Amino acid sequence: MNNVLSCFFPTTIVLVDDSVSFLDSLTEAISVPNVTFKKFTKPSEALKYINDISNINRLDCSDLTIDGEEGTSDWKSILLNINCLHREIYSLDRFSRISTVVVDYSMPKMNGVELCSGINDKSIQKVLLTGVADEKVAIEAFNGGYINRFVKKGVDSFEAETIENINKSIYQYFKAHTDDISRHLSVYDKTHLKDPIFANFFFNTCLSRTYVEYYMLDTLGGYLFLNSQGQPSLLSVLTEYEIGRIVDIGIESGEVSCDVLDGLKSREYMLVSHNRTGQLPPIAEWGNYLRPARRLDGYQTYYFSFAGAESLDLDFNNIKSFDQFRKMSGA
Repeated sequence: MNNVLSCFFPTTIVLVDDSVSFLDSLTEAISVPNVTFKKFTKPSEALKYINDISNINRLDCSDLTIDGEEGTSDWKSILLNINCLHREIYSLDRFSRISTVVVDYSMPKMNGVELCSGINDKSIQKVLLTGVADEKVAIEAFNGGYINRFVKKGVDSFEAETIENINKSIYQYFKAHTDDISRHLSVYDKTHLKDPIFANFFFNTCLSRTYVEYYMLDTLGGYLFLNSQGQPSLLSVLTEYEIGRIVDIGIESGEVSCDVLDGLKSREYMLVSHNRTGQLPPIAEWGNYLRPARRLDGYQTYYFSFAGAESLDLDFNNIKSFDQFRKMSGA
């Protein structure tokens, strides 16, 4: 099972082969959902397009991690910056980002390895299509770091292997960009991103709801989901420790009703909200944010709840959807 990523959205796959008929048959044969294919028969044109797009439209999560100790102003900055990860949802450009290039080795003027070695953005994943006689070249290219994977053409498993390698490549593209976030969170024992039980729940329960993209909203496991129409939903996650802290805050404040406090103490309910400041809602209003909680035991004990758009502090009018992108791009 893959680890949960910090963010994920549909991307563009570039296919390069000097045969138009092969490219057409390839796009028909490989069933990879929620991607856009960009086809090229001339490797020089493909390379220029890849580098031009990646130069002006690069996915960069480097400003989302700041070193600091929990409880300090730096730690608060980390929480706020993670909360800004979802800013991508206001731009259609995210869908034109290239995550993977699938290129034939044997082409005139520029072979596939030469094309891959000329790609500037090293996070873009390269899959080389080879003939049987080219396997040695592919292994050398892989060992040299010029490609990430290769698939033999002409074998019965070609289509299935190509699909598998594209899916792995898309995942690796996002993993490469969000690894810094995962590493930073693990320092503070926020281990849900690497918890296989949480990952199983995330992929089999959450993503079965026809969502095509997701973004981490906080360091505890809260996620924003969007379907292809751009309709949002919230997965709110709190650990046993965090709910305990919230209960303590409520008791100390003296502003929380007994019913709300009892619901939190019993773990039958949890606070569900998202705002751009990363703060809890006003204590006197906690009753408005109480939602039924379900328990999940993994590396930690988690409590989670699904909520609709009413619990999200987003600019709904400016969300750009994958369906809009496909309509505008003709994909």
